Amino acid sequence: MMSYVTRLRPQLIFKSQFARKLGNAPELSKVLNNAVKLTNRGIEVDGNEFLHVETRNMCKCEACYGRFSHQRTGLPYRGITFSDVKVSDVGKTSDNYVSLKWSDGHEGVIARNKRGNFGPDPINSRVEKWFDLTCRRNSAQKFWSTPDEDVTKCWDYSWVVENQENTIEFLTHYMKYGIGFLVDIPRHLGMMEIVEEGLKIRPVRRTCFSTVDLVRFKPNPDNLGYGSGKLPAHTDLPFFNQAPHVQFFHLVENTVSGGESFWVDTFPILQELSEKRPDLFEVLKTVPMVWRYSPPGTGIYQLSRQCVVKMQGDEIWQTVDNPQSMDPDTFARTTSLEDRERWWEAYSYYRGMVEEQSRLFYRRLNGGEFVITDNFRVFHARKDFFKTGEEEERIVSTAYMDWNLLASRVLSTEKGDSAFLEVREY
Repeated sequence: MMSYVTRLRPQLIFKSQFARKLGNAPELSKVLNNAVKLTNRGIEVDGNEFLHVETRNMCKCEACYGRFSHQRTGLPYRGITFSDVKVSDVGKTSDNYVSLKWSDGHEGVIARNKRGNFGPDPINSRVEKWFDLTCRRNSAQKFWSTPDEDVTKCWDYSWVVENQENTIEFLTHYMKYGIGFLVDIPRHLGMMEIVEEGLKIRPVRRTCFSTVDLVRFKPNPDNLGYGSGKLPAHTDLPFFNQAPHVQFFHLVENTVSGGESFWVDTFPILQELSEKRPDLFEVLKTVPMVWRYSPPGTGIYQLSRQCVVKMQGDEIWQTVDNPQSMDPDTFARTTSLEDRERWWEAYSYYRGMVEEQSRLFYRRLNGGEFVITDNFRVFHARKDFFKTGEEEERIVSTAYMDWNLLASRVLSTEKGDSAFLEVREY
């Protein structure tokens, strides 16, 4: 076992350990000398070019990368980006790693490919397959302008939770389409049993409605969701500056008349809007609306100021829209007249597209059915319902979660599976 002092001396690691490992490793019987070459801006590895500054920050030697934490370590207090450091020499090359020397005297190793960066199967194969999807890249998502059989597919709960691969298949389906339906859930199971024990994703995120909110009809409700009236298409919790990505919706009991649910994918609408009316799309990206939830006597006053459309680079990242939580009064007092006029024109045009009947998917949910919705993308709504008898009920359990927890479930292995590749093995 190397001492801590030795680990902080990358020159010794390179010369005494890494180079020796490279020279003796069975996989290196065929050294790929032509795989790496220096360029003016950095190095080129298998056709991929990396900047000098990137290579120094990519170093995976034991002085730069924690063996157990898999986090960058040994970083200086100053000059943390190594912006002035350049590659000065290229050493030996293995199937997964390239040894380099930099102008600051450091000698180490960078990953040549995803396997070197993330580790052996199954981690690497999952990252290779699901990386773009778990990062919410639009190219990996499946937009739907009209619902088809893939969007409306219902998954048997017992099959989904039978093993990890089935669970991952369901979760990645949800990530692609922004919606996923589970049916035939045993009636005795509640929200936490379904999510944390069945799907094995945790923890559920606490909101101003508690961790799990049981929604059932009550007169004069302090939230319209507890009433029986219709709810227009919307995302939840727009009054949170950082709303949760994932909404879980469990229909516990439904014996009332009416109350059909419907959903619409906003991303293809926004994509279409950006092409047809880029001027209006720009307004929704740049002029923020005020969203508020402050029912009297509850001790709750949630307020945010956010644009309807949020982008990540050139890709659509999030839609924030909840007509019943809009605060046009405060918006009018805090936003210029010109911006307000532009905003109302853009929003009215956009909502007209959202409400086109051909885009909507309707379904009456029965007791024991469960829906996961992408709260950044797919709007949900409800028709009004009514009771014809005292014994009739519509009981819904809702909860929320952050996206990264689902991504972790998809990409990570079960306990006991092999860890990442270790540099010292090379």
